[in-house]
Amino acid sequence: MLDYNEFYLTLIRHGQSTTNQNPDLMGQEAETPLSENGKEQAWHLGERLAAAKDRPDYVFASPYTRAHDTAKIALEHFRYPPTIELAYDIREYSAGDWTGASREETLTSSVKAKMSAMSHAFLPPNGESLHQVSRRASQWLEENILYNKAFIRQATERRLIKDKPLNIFCFSHGMTIKCLLHYIMGFDQSFTWKVTIENTSLTRLYFGKDGWRLLSINDSAHL
Repeated sequence: MLDYNEFYLTLIRHGQSTTNQNPDLMGQEAETPLSENGKEQAWHLGERLAAAKDRPDYVFASPYTRAHDTAKIALEHFRYPPTIELAYDIREYSAGDWTGASREETLTSSVKAKMSAMSHAFLPPNGESLHQVSRRASQWLEENILYNKAFIRQATERRLIKDKPLNIFCFSHGMTIKCLLHYIMGFDQSFTWKVTIENTSLTRLYFGKDGWRLLSINDSAHL
């Protein structure tokens, strides 16, 4: 009989950052911090997770300040939280030379037309395409979770004793989460732009013998 992995995966976007406070700004630096509102959002997220007894077995986070700090604040609500493992490949996309630029001034009609035509292949100047984001993030997911032999062994052991599947949290970024959903669900590229991922929202998935199942998306009921 073939062994198979089995786990719950919750993708969590970071709390509001100081850059998020100005929707016209494009891109963000790695060190961009949470706003005061973002810290409150992360705190309420932790309250919700603890109240639901939704304790993770493993926690991964982007090393970018806003994502790592969201994880740290949320996990304060658990008495014995697991170690946060930093995962560089689930960082946000790079806007390159457009980082900090005005969205209104930069995204002219001709630029928007090119972005629409090229979709995920579009590359900002000295930045990163969504194809590149999807490739690095999905490869990380496969190597560290989906086909992780240690996780597969744990999943098999848990089924034998009728224990719940592994519970895994990933604190990441809006566009990176959308790219992971594109990889997992196999939807059309254009659908990426039609999905909303709010700050500290939960997108929950299950993987088992029948493959992936999407359980919820953009759940921010704690806010």
